[in-house]
Amino acid sequence: MKYFSIISVFLLFLSIYLIFSNQRITTSMDVDVIRYATEYAETGSYGSELKLSSGIAYSPKTKLFYPLEGIGIVFPLTVFVHLSNALSPDSQFILYTFNQVFSAIAVFLIFLTLSLFMSYKKAVFYTAVFGLGTPIFVHSKYFLPEPLTLLAITASIYFLLKFWKEKRSLFIFMSGLFSGYTLLTRPDAPIFAGFFSILAIYYAYKVNKSLLIKNTVFYILGFSIFLSVFLTTNYQRFGSILETGYTLDRNEVISSLEKDMQTAYTKAAALYENDQTSKETAMAVQQFQSRQKFLEEMKKVSKEYGDENTAFYTNGALNYLHGLYLILFSPNRSIFFLSPFLILLLFSLTGFYKKYKVEFLIFGLIITCYITLYALRAPLSYAGSAAWGVRYLLPVYPILFLSVIFFDRSEFSKKKVVKKVFYALCAISILFQIIGSSVNYQSVQMPVEYKSKQIYGDKDMTWAHKSRESMMTDFSSSLLLNNTRIALGVLTPEQTEYGVETGPNDWFFYQVIKGKGRLIEGKENLTGNFKLILFLIILSAGASGYYLYTSFYKKEAGK
Repeated sequence: MKYFSIISVFLLFLSIYLIFSNQRITTSMDVDVIRYATEYAETGSYGSELKLSSGIAYSPKTKLFYPLEGIGIVFPLTVFVHLSNALSPDSQFILYTFNQVFSAIAVFLIFLTLSLFMSYKKAVFYTAVFGLGTPIFVHSKYFLPEPLTLLAITASIYFLLKFWKEKRSLFIFMSGLFSGYTLLTRPDAPIFAGFFSILAIYYAYKVNKSLLIKNTVFYILGFSIFLSVFLTTNYQRFGSILETGYTLDRNEVISSLEKDMQTAYTKAAALYENDQTSKETAMAVQQFQSRQKFLEEMKKVSKEYGDENTAFYTNGALNYLHGLYLILFSPNRSIFFLSPFLILLLFSLTGFYKKYKVEFLIFGLIITCYITLYALRAPLSYAGSAAWGVRYLLPVYPILFLSVIFFDRSEFSKKKVVKKVFYALCAISILFQIIGSSVNYQSVQMPVEYKSKQIYGDKDMTWAHKSRESMMTDFSSSLLLNNTRIALGVLTPEQTEYGVETGPNDWFFYQVIKGKGRLIEGKENLTGNFKLILFLIILSAGASGYYLYTSFYKKEAGK
């Protein structure tokens, strides 16, 4: 296969993701991770003396605030901050391409994986189904950790299968390297890394028994590189090699904050008395206020949830079953509802179970553990805030999707009726993702929260719980339904009262073409630049798509 053909796959999906991006900060977590990455880029310090946003943890050890995103997210974003400051300081266009770049690389790795088992023509088609028919399409818009986690997981699988095909120790080393990197991205990554490491050692045994020790050592060496970073950074921040900020004891945090506040207040008061206008005084006051605000929030949460800083809870078997329904089949934002073609892939697996029993067992355990973890957190947080689809489960989509290899090889897929149904479900899945990308999800979430505050007030967290429960479980609040209605200009009373913008308000290309929208508000002098960028992106999409067509489809048709 020609080098340009391979690159064309990456360019095609990067261009599509950029065209359908929003090119702006959207979520509170976006704000959080960007601010910490910016401070990291400017100061070289991972911790901050200021509570910059909401998704943070306070360390009793260092007396600093840290983002809950892992350093595996913050550090790459820091690189984009530097590039953005150097190349596009006015528009920050490069900064906003962060997740689109990594999402496109993840999809590209899916293509490379599929091409190990099928023709390039089929690999391109199935890759398009994955890249455009699963929530990775929508999540590429945000500064969230899942696309980068997805990339690391996909790379781990690709290099392991490459090792199985070519039997080179370098590939199992690379598989271990990326598997270890997952630990730096999400707190649930040990589920994947642990089970996948067992699979890697099994493959080392399966490929060459006499080289088992050598290949196992190669995998462990690769895995240990980022494992050591994970353990070291955890200890430096929180004094525990396994603590990532999610499971800190709230009483310990509150006690540490109360002591730290006394020191912060004394320092701020002394500086204020000496010079009220200095930058040093302003910084000291901000440090005190950050601790004061965070302390108030921690006391509220501790009173409601208890001492352990974890959202992992269950109300019994019924709640768990409800969670499974929400994750798998609910018309709100479940896996099989938003990407219904995945259902058809599962029917072809039974014929291959005996031959690949160990692989099925391990990958099945990974998926089961992820689903169980978030089913037990249902209904309030099973979907990962109000993002499109089950955001927390996005990293396991490659594991589900790679069953397409068995589907393509099965007799089941060769039936005409099955083919027609599969193509129809693929089209529906892609349509759903386009609808999902069309509207800023806050256009749905914020009116619901606004209405909830009117009913329950905002003295405690009742309004947040009620609005979140509605977002997670009521089809009337589903993003698919509301995005369609908002795009068509049919608003609910609370959306009208809140002032939601109608039409597809979250597409980069649409806002540039019509010349207005949040993207370009107050940036009239940059409108021309945006139009030029959009033209180049569309040109790249068209050129790469045409090149792939002539390389695979047209060439095969002429044979």
